[in-house]
Amino acid sequence: MLETLDGPAVRLWARACLAALGRAREEIDALNVFPVPDADTGTNLFLTFEAACEALDALDPPPEADGLGAATALGALAGGALKAAHGNSGVILSQLLRGLADEVGAAIRDGQPAGPRVLAAALADAAELAWQAVAAPVEGTMLTVARAAADAACAVVDGTDLHGDWNLEPTFAAVAQAARDAAESALAHTPEQLPALSAAGVVDAGGRGICILLDVLSALLGGYDPMRAVTVGRVRVPPQTMTAIRDNTVRAAKSSDPPTIPSFEVVYMVDTNEPQLRQLRATLEEFCEQGGGDSLVIAGGAGSYRVHIHVERPGPVIEAAIRLGRPHDLHVNALSERAVRAPREEAPLRLSGRIGADHADVAHGGGPLHFHAAPGRVVLAAAPGPGLAELFAAAGATPLPCAAGRPPTSAQLSRAIAQAGVEEVVVLVNDADGLAAASAAAEQVHRGTSGVRVAVVPSKAVVQGIAALAVHEPGRRFDADIVAMTAAAGATRHGALQVAEDDAWTMAGVCHAGDVLGFIEGDVALIAPTLRDAALALVDRMVSAGGEMVTLVTGDGFGSDGDPDGTRLADAVRARVQATRPEMDVVAYEGGQSGWPLLIGVE
Repeated sequence: MLETLDGPAVRLWARACLAALGRAREEIDALNVFPVPDADTGTNLFLTFEAACEALDALDPPPEADGLGAATALGALAGGALKAAHGNSGVILSQLLRGLADEVGAAIRDGQPAGPRVLAAALADAAELAWQAVAAPVEGTMLTVARAAADAACAVVDGTDLHGDWNLEPTFAAVAQAARDAAESALAHTPEQLPALSAAGVVDAGGRGICILLDVLSALLGGYDPMRAVTVGRVRVPPQTMTAIRDNTVRAAKSSDPPTIPSFEVVYMVDTNEPQLRQLRATLEEFCEQGGGDSLVIAGGAGSYRVHIHVERPGPVIEAAIRLGRPHDLHVNALSERAVRAPREEAPLRLSGRIGADHADVAHGGGPLHFHAAPGRVVLAAAPGPGLAELFAAAGATPLPCAAGRPPTSAQLSRAIAQAGVEEVVVLVNDADGLAAASAAAEQVHRGTSGVRVAVVPSKAVVQGIAALAVHEPGRRFDADIVAMTAAAGATRHGALQVAEDDAWTMAGVCHAGDVLGFIEGDVALIAPTLRDAALALVDRMVSAGGEMVTLVTGDGFGSDGDPDGTRLADAVRARVQATRPEMDVVAYEGGQSGWPLLIGVE
């Protein structure tokens, strides 16, 4: 059990939150009917938190196992979220993270341990900062859910909701559970507070995202592995199903007049001082009060701020930033088909050098980014090792490098899709944890007007990606090619070996540092003393269910036993398969992936 927050705990929480948001992305998108029913809140929250995690991973050295490390980690999350905030919900999320970071940092500077009381105060500060960021806060949104969670956490540390001895020191688990439960209760009541939610029969999308973050926090502080909690479903889901949510949304849309939606979403960073920021805020608030815009959110601190607003005319809100600061990282996105197709009274937007046109995602007339795609098809395949990159290139795919063994982020995939310059793109992330990022990148492309078709083949392992590429036919109809590649990937069982770094409990029992773990379909299936023992036992289990071919991919972890490239291990596995299942073919490749000495596929 944790007694104080530290850097590794924040990192673990952040990674589990990202995984949970990825799993819930489509569900949250389907809930999104307020303030604009554009079904992107889940995607925006995921993309914002993904950028936050990238900033955390970039810390060198990594945050240490103490309170200062927790403050450093939270500060990195907040900074990364602010710089890449997507949509209204993403900007609010960045402000919530800023509040957590500021309060924990202040406590550490005052010599306080980052314990349960500091956690409760941090949740309160986060909720307050988020409310302050929104020009016209509304009840029934993620702001309401965040405030309810903070109030409940503070009630625990104040003793106002404890029975019996109020002198008992509150625990992390009690604070986190109270916050989570209060958030879920507040979320359930959001339809009573917002007519748009009631009409659609849904709860608030951003509030659902807050509940997910608190679910993961409660798992971590309650003594559960949050990543495991996400995988096995300990992180709770709402009672409504995706189908019911979509049906309710469609029914509500048919039974009422379409809402009036401003034409554009304008988002930019602005570097300015406090007096000028106050003037900018007042100018934009007046602009909204006069009917020129809504959904104004300004978040940030220390001279750098993220501005988000929905408007009919982008020009005035951008010109205000030019007068009162140094704007950059400008994005102007269409919020409706009307905005894309209707002629504009306003002159086409011209970006000044102070904004930085090379960073501005703006097209003619202030619409979304456009790029011209040529006929053709490209397969983008994540390659976590140099040998795999060569293998994928030889198969006709464009290999994507994976930093630190992690799959590509949505931003990296979006850039790769744009750089491909063709009308049809197939994405193979070859990692279960990368599917959410790939789907989010594809969704961003589909919502634009580039005319590019992107399909994500759900390859959860490198060997599934190899199987998918084996049946890829560039001359085949796009949909048929995707079906064939998906079927080949899905028909490939995948396993892997990994050397344990620490003592831990697994699904196969307790392992110790140096033991070899054998994974099947992502779960630990066995523990063995050596790579050879684990490899033979693992392949025995995998071929027992039958198949036609075994694929072996050796990694970079063989130097210690005199088998630098894994040839001996691959030969031993090949001999075992030929002895027990002579009808099966065996192929082996040098992948060079780190952290996984051997990958096994059976198809």
